[in-house]
Amino acid sequence: MILLYSNLTTLQKEGVGALADKKKIIWWAVLGVLLIVAVGRLLLPGRTGLTVEQASNSREIIVYVTGAVQTAGLLRLPLDTRLDDALQAAGLLPEADFEVLNPAQRLKDGQKIIVPYKPQTLQAETGLLVPAADPAGSPAGSVGFSAQPASPKIQASSRININTASVEELQKIKGVGPALAQYIVTYRQEQGLFLSPEDIQKVSGIGPKTYEKMADQITVGP
Repeated sequence: MILLYSNLTTLQKEGVGALADKKKIIWWAVLGVLLIVAVGRLLLPGRTGLTVEQASNSREIIVYVTGAVQTAGLLRLPLDTRLDDALQAAGLLPEADFEVLNPAQRLKDGQKIIVPYKPQTLQAETGLLVPAADPAGSPAGSVGFSAQPASPKIQASSRININTASVEELQKIKGVGPALAQYIVTYRQEQGLFLSPEDIQKVSGIGPKTYEKMADQITVGP
């Protein structure tokens, strides 16, 4: 009996010792894994961050700028660029009508930007601008413009500014009813001002045929 008890005691001790050895092996394995993870984190973040940064920097958009700018053509700009960035890159001419533009407007890839001229500049280019009279009362300059017919000016002044007109005023345009007028105002509020009269075709419900009817009635100038 005493011998049996002694054998059991020995087996228990050996079992406890084996279990302790197994625990040590497990702990060393866990510590080894943690050490490998720690070393990996020290080495990998720099490479991963560089890769992400390079990928982010490579993201860009291409827009086309024309109109009253110094350098018309394609511009490569970073993602989330505003209209102001494109205007600075292209360079505005003194004749550019900056007031009708929304410099905070976000640009999209493939977008065409038409910078309008001031109305006075357009009139001068078409020969409709009459120079101011000098103190003697005669037109300025030896070969100044003679008095121009009033009808073209009246027609230009009667055009409806689609960037500032109310819903009621927009309904005076051919083919524009209450619903379409509201669409125009909503588009203007959400997407920014129209850069050219042709941009009104971006409004849902206005196609080439509708625009053709209203082309001589609308403007984006002041």
